[in-house]
Amino acid sequence: MAVNILLYLLILLRLLIGIRLIAVGKRNNLPNLYWLAGAFLVTVLGLLFAPTVGNPLGDLPFSLWLFIIGGAVGGQALLIVFNQTTFYQNKKSPVAWFWLIFAVTSVITIYGISISESNYSQSPWVAAYIVPTQFLVWGWHGWAASQARKNVMADSAVEDWVKSRYQLITVYSILIIIGVAGSLVRIVVAGGSAQSALGNLMGIITLLMQISSVTLQFLVWVMPEGFRRWLNRDQKKHSEDRIHEQAQAVLNILGTAMSDGTGVSKMLALFTIRKVIGMQINSEETAQVEARAVNMGFDEWMETLNHPELYMGIKNAGANINPYDVLDRVKQTLIEKQSLFTLKAK
Repeated sequence: MAVNILLYLLILLRLLIGIRLIAVGKRNNLPNLYWLAGAFLVTVLGLLFAPTVGNPLGDLPFSLWLFIIGGAVGGQALLIVFNQTTFYQNKKSPVAWFWLIFAVTSVITIYGISISESNYSQSPWVAAYIVPTQFLVWGWHGWAASQARKNVMADSAVEDWVKSRYQLITVYSILIIIGVAGSLVRIVVAGGSAQSALGNLMGIITLLMQISSVTLQFLVWVMPEGFRRWLNRDQKKHSEDRIHEQAQAVLNILGTAMSDGTGVSKMLALFTIRKVIGMQINSEETAQVEARAVNMGFDEWMETLNHPELYMGIKNAGANINPYDVLDRVKQTLIEKQSLFTLKAK
């Protein structure tokens, strides 16, 4: 009974996170968050059919199929896409290797399900998805976040709560890996049985790690305002207006990249970027320009950086300035810090 209570809590938290991510993705024009939302929601479907003692949906003929294929394998596929679109857009990544490993282990896992004696007595082959896929994909997720955090730690324009968000992603990824290690022992050593002493212990460890990790995921992706303010308790406020504050941070990053060591003044860089955004929305109102800057995604910023007016503004800054070199530097900064658009979303 206690295990199932934890299981239902896990399902509820994941459901809330998935719904919240869809809303945040829509509000902030971040379609990559839909992939992460899908990973949570697909996992919810799988967990409903978890083969735990006392779960009425865990003893159906198709329960193991839905639990593994829906909750684990399907969720990992969506997480791979999220990692790629959040941290590696227009950037070299190891995603092809992850897809190759995922495809091979998924086939082996499906074979393991097909030869399992029952939902509670699983073939060791069912665990094929755990080590190569869950260990590697969640490890990649946490590592990518930690590397992205390194790129912004010294940047005063990035608020403390955003930097903490990166760190918490790494922490919950580690907790998930510990949890799936428990699943590995349960399936391979305990024969997939949740009724044996070892299997029950591993099941509890897995659930506890999942509860801990999903609690952190809730704090990371739902980000209650009180928690965000606590993370930001040492942050100096530049303005009471949140939109203005966020816009200043984003524009400051790009303006710095455009001006440092290029001969272009930062004031001119910021003025030109604001001017181009104003042209795109047919408004010179500061509030509207800044609201647009806050809601722009990676692709929209790339479009802005390719705008002819931005090129002309840089060209007129000085005879010895190469606009293409300046724009390439800004684009590289955008690529390196692309995950900020996701991590700054509320």
